[in-house]
Amino acid sequence: MALPIQITFRDIPTSEAVEAKIRKHVERLERFADRATSLHVIVSSPHARPQGASHKGRLYQFTLELLLPKGDIVVRQDDDNNRAHEDIYVAMRDAFAALERRTHEHLEKLGR
Repeated sequence: MALPIQITFRDIPTSEAVEAKIRKHVERLERFADRATSLHVIVSSPHARPQGASHKGRLYQFTLELLLPKGDIVVRQDDDNNRAHEDIYVAMRDAFAALERRTHEHLEKLGR
């Protein structure tokens, strides 16, 4: 069964290429999180810079909300100092890696 996905873009235009890459990450996630009921992906690039930030590149942030029958998992990137996240695909990779780790930990606690 395909995991229902909601993708929201904030402060950046919608991108079919980014959506396609998100769906590839979700395919991998579905292999072990087969009981998940939905996933909400928020892609953003806030305009405000933290005080003292000296870089000029635009940083991308992902918030992933995975709903499971016995608890939800939320991954929120809020480290505005990670220059690698000037690349939207690197920010995406890091967010999904964190989600996979946390999902594995959650399932292990449940004995799955």
